[in-house]
Formats: sequence, structure tokens, C-alpha cells
Amino acid sequence: MTTDRHLALMALMNEIEEPTKTYQRCVRAAAAALTDSPEYNAAVSRGNTALDKVERAVRLWVENNRPRPLPGTCGVPSPDGRFVCALKPHTNAEMHADRPRSAAMPNGRRMVWETPTELPDGFERHTCITVKCAACGYGYDEAEYDHHFPSLGDALDGVVGAGWDELRDGRALCGTGDEKHDELRRTVGLVDDESAI
Repeated sequence: MTTDRHLALMALMNEIEEPTKTYQRCVRAAAAALTDSPEYNAAVSRGNTALDKVERAVRLWVENNRPRPLPGTCGVPSPDGRFVCALKPHTNAEMHADRPRSAAMPNGRRMVWETPTELPDGFERHTCITVKCAACGYGYDEAEYDHHFPSLGDALDGVVGAGWDELRDGRALCGTGDEKHDELRRTVGLVDDESAI
């Protein structure tokens, strides 16, 4: 499915297509002319003007298409502006700690944050975090004991990597396919479900 962001990006591509072609023509013209000749200087000037148009269009697009938080989420942007906090609203006293890009990228659209004071339903704090299915309460385990994670981001990455689903409200669902699980998948939505966007 095409999202509004994709449509906006396609509009940007159309907007910068002509200035990009102009710039490429100017590069070829400058390469064919003698340095410091009137033809060379004119080609460089037209090329710089075209690049300025491209830059203005891209900067405006970035400003107008920043990630928007889902309703009922914190929404604080990450330092690079590519993500917003997807946790339930929480106090600003809890500083969002950006994790390395490699740790944030497996799920693509969400920022991975350090553990906040409040955890989503199904997550329990010990000295670490364990995860239970939002529908049936089944605890995520390895070798028949609860797996303990050091942070919420690690917990979500761990269970999603093991085949669990991450709901848009931050909770997790085990792989069971009964009516109760499927209803939560439908009503709340999955983080990586492109069709729901």
C-alpha cells in the first residue's frame, strides 16, 4: 500500500526532476567548455541555480514530512529525527537514550529506547524485564524459564526476533493464532504491518 509519506516523496521526486536534469546538462556543458570561458561560467552558474532549487525542495520536504507520533504515544523525536518514541506517554524526567543504529534498525520504524518508569501491559520489571503475551499471558521463555532482558528495547527485539508480534501500542503477542490473539492483531494493529498504514 502507498502511504501519504510515499506519495509526498513521489511528489518531491517530480518536483526535483527538472532541476536535476538541468544540473546534469550544465555539468556536461561545463566539461565541454574551456575553464574560465563565458560558456563554462554560464554553465556553472545555471548548474548552481538548479542545485539550489533541489536543495530548497528537499529541505522543505524534510521539514513538512517529519515522523508523526501515533495517537496515545509519547512522540518525542530521536536525535536524528527519523523516529519518534512509540511508548505510552511518560514523564520527560526520563531521558530518552538513543541506542546504536544497528540496535534500532531491525524493526525499522520505531526508535528503541531505554527502559522507562512505566512499562506496557504484559511487561514486568525485576532487575530486568520479562515479557508476557498481551492476549494469553504466556511468558516468553527459553529452555523452560523466563528470559530476562536488560531493557524494553532488547525485550521487544528479542521476542520479535523469535516470531512474536509487536502491537502498535507497545505490547507483544505470542505466535498463537486463536480468535483472542487475532482480534488484538486486527484492532490494535502490528508495528510491521504495512497494509494497516
